[in-house]
Amino acid sequence: MVMRKLHFWILLAGCLLCGLGCGGTKPTQPATAVDATKPTEKPPAASTNTGTTPSIPKIEEDSAAAAVLTTLKGLEAGKLAEAYDFLPGSYQSDLDGLLHDFAGKMDPELWARLTGTARKTIAFLKSKKEFLLELDLFRNRPEAEPYRQHWDSTLSLLTSLVENDASDLAKLKQITLRSLLPGKSSAGTLDVLGQAIGANLSRQFAGVTVTPVRTNGAEQVVAIRGPHDEKPTEFVYVKHDGKWLPKSLVERWDAGIKEDREWLARLPERIKAIKPKLLDALSQADEVLDQLQSAADKQQFEQAVGPAILSMASAWPDMVSLFRQTVAGQEEMSQLSIKINRELTESELNKLVANVLKPLRESGSNYTLLANDGRTLCRITHVTDVAKLRQSLATHFSLPIDDVPLDRDEATIPINLTP
Repeated sequence: MVMRKLHFWILLAGCLLCGLGCGGTKPTQPATAVDATKPTEKPPAASTNTGTTPSIPKIEEDSAAAAVLTTLKGLEAGKLAEAYDFLPGSYQSDLDGLLHDFAGKMDPELWARLTGTARKTIAFLKSKKEFLLELDLFRNRPEAEPYRQHWDSTLSLLTSLVENDASDLAKLKQITLRSLLPGKSSAGTLDVLGQAIGANLSRQFAGVTVTPVRTNGAEQVVAIRGPHDEKPTEFVYVKHDGKWLPKSLVERWDAGIKEDREWLARLPERIKAIKPKLLDALSQADEVLDQLQSAADKQQFEQAVGPAILSMASAWPDMVSLFRQTVAGQEEMSQLSIKINRELTESELNKLVANVLKPLRESGSNYTLLANDGRTLCRITHVTDVAKLRQSLATHFSLPIDDVPLDRDEATIPINLTP
């Protein structure tokens, strides 16, 4: 789903354990299981005075370190649903609320087309597996070996994702986020999915050292060190609703959920603005998939792959732009005019240029100011973020944002000021 700030994904991807193990290069071999007793630093040689070495801190039950370790083990084993339980019930309820809100705000036709194209893509990857794995992209390349090994299991997981309740918005309004998570996925499958999106999922949580450091009243400090980190990093944990959580997460949670809800409130408007373009893009993707799916043999498939890749490569920038518009609200327009109902004074023009138009030029836009029949007209080329421009105009003229509307058909922003 296209949620810009949905906390669940942020947590599992990095904030879950405060970004542990994100540094370093990809290991040449899979990391071993989490070692909770390995020291975070190599112990110094035994002292000649005492003849002893520093002891390794013990991880106590119901401690922050134990909670981190339990979550790590679940993630490493691919048990995402169990790992998700590191969140307290109140936080899970917040996320369920966002999920239900998303289902209510999402356009049903667009969602059906998105899931339909996803199903078609998975069906293509299944049926043309033999031809795909013979392409130069996969053949005789060590970096592609995980894809070959876990092709079927990865597609099985993807199939479950598009065939479960998430594909039905009516059902999505009723279920929990936890129910959408796989109970168990192999580490290899998660690796393949992670590589496809530029992440390193299961290995991200393997071979990690967890060491309790100290207790400061109600707070506990835990040192976490990934297999490629030069040194451990200390994080402060606090208990919230019976669960040990990063203190920074607890402090930001309510504000983050509020931002998510505000973003979701704007989602229908953003989708409406770009829905035709998204549907066209999905139609193009379906057409390419149909062409590749129709190949009856290896030769026909290889002949179709080249044009398909070129088609996808040329369409990719537009897809990125559409995604940015939907998720971040950064709608782009090649031409746009600001129409003000009266002629601005020289002083007012200078302030408009300084506060609104010059910053636009810094982002690559060009503008021309004109006076026309007692009104002020500003023509702008290449506006990279229409929403930002509207907000800037609203702030400059001290107007509510609704009084700075965008007429997409006319490519204008009309502004009515008092005489």
